[in-house]
Amino acid sequence: MNTAISLAILFTGAFLQGLTGFGYSLFSLPLLALLMPVSAAVPMLCMTSIFLNLIVFLKARKSIDLRRILPLLISGVVALPAGIWLLKTADESALKIIIGVIVTLSSVIYLSGFRVSIKREKLAMIPVGFLSGLLNGATTFSGPPVILFFANQRVAKHQFRASLAAYFLLLNVIAVPAFIAGGLLTGETALNTLYLFPAVISGVLFGIRMADRVSEERFRFAALIALGVLGLFSVVSGL
Repeated sequence: MNTAISLAILFTGAFLQGLTGFGYSLFSLPLLALLMPVSAAVPMLCMTSIFLNLIVFLKARKSIDLRRILPLLISGVVALPAGIWLLKTADESALKIIIGVIVTLSSVIYLSGFRVSIKREKLAMIPVGFLSGLLNGATTFSGPPVILFFANQRVAKHQFRASLAAYFLLLNVIAVPAFIAGGLLTGETALNTLYLFPAVISGVLFGIRMADRVSEERFRFAALIALGVLGLFSVVSGL
């Protein structure tokens, strides 16, 4: 029964990722935490996220500018070990509530039309990437800081999805050995994860197919609405 529920959760999360370029972990982790320890769910999501984002990246690779996201990636990698340490030591419920509140409020702010003028984009990416890497190590919630930053910068839809996929892919590839070194990714966890890949792959492909039918303005609006809802999921799961 738990396996069937896990498959349904990951299919839906992967569909959201394929459609918007984000949301896989934010949607999946609060629900998976009802079925298993967070310390087991986070490495599992990290592993499946690699293949999920690889698919999105290959579909949208022509729109990616790797040099643009390099500051994000470097600062994200630097913060990963601290995030993994938090996963092992921090109170899980408090962490989820704090993240959920920040994500939901940020979504509301950007939906209201409020924007911050950022001229030195690469410099601003350093704290954004650091916070993202910290959250990735602790919860796999690496998306919100980067998503909100790209939304603020009015990144075009296809570049939005491609940049997120490339960033998440590279960050999680580096995160896997860090989880192994931290004793959180075991052989048993890796084996159990193999059964979940069909749901993840089918979900993301369906989401990618639907993404081509959504206008850019509607896409941005839907992406921010989804982020707000997912933030609420995080709060509820922590209560």
